[in-house]
Amino acid sequence: MMLKKILRIFEENKDFLRQAGWEVCEPYSPRWWRGIKTEEELVISAILVQLSKWETVVEALENLRKHGISSLKEILSISIEDLAGKIKPVGLRRIKARRIKALAKTIIEKGGIDALRKLSVNKLREILLSVEGIGEETADAIILFAFHKPSFPASKYVRTVLSRLGVIEGGESYGEIRDIVLKNIGNNIYELKLLYAGLTSIGRT
Repeated sequence: MMLKKILRIFEENKDFLRQAGWEVCEPYSPRWWRGIKTEEELVISAILVQLSKWETVVEALENLRKHGISSLKEILSISIEDLAGKIKPVGLRRIKARRIKALAKTIIEKGGIDALRKLSVNKLREILLSVEGIGEETADAIILFAFHKPSFPASKYVRTVLSRLGVIEGGESYGEIRDIVLKNIGNNIYELKLLYAGLTSIGRT
């Protein structure tokens, strides 16, 4: 299958992925997103990166760490205004601060990341999509990279590259592209992360 061939190419060219900002590591590590240290930081970053460059997200995370804020509970301990001031230089700071706090509240109320990880992907996805500002792509990114469960963010970069390579026709819906990937890759977390990292890296060039 074409996707397996693509994966082999990415596996043989990890240096390219590292140059593009990815840390190719063991499947259940949160460090695939460069600069991330924990699953909770990854959850926060999944919102920070919306309509923002990754470099600004890393700066925002460093600002949060300097103020002793790197967990979801710590996020809930400060106001939206305070959080917005601490996530510079990302744009739409107040909107993102509100979304981060809403997501943090939902995850903590449901028992935290470890408890939610025990749920099915469909149930976890349903919970994430119920939070303001969390769309399918953000939800699937969190499920795959923070919860380490089999899902796939069918981003515009993924669509563009898969269409260019002839894997899809290009007119498929988000859900159809996601299903095509999951059908062919299955539950292999490492391969799902590697495929997303590779397709995104190519799409951005």
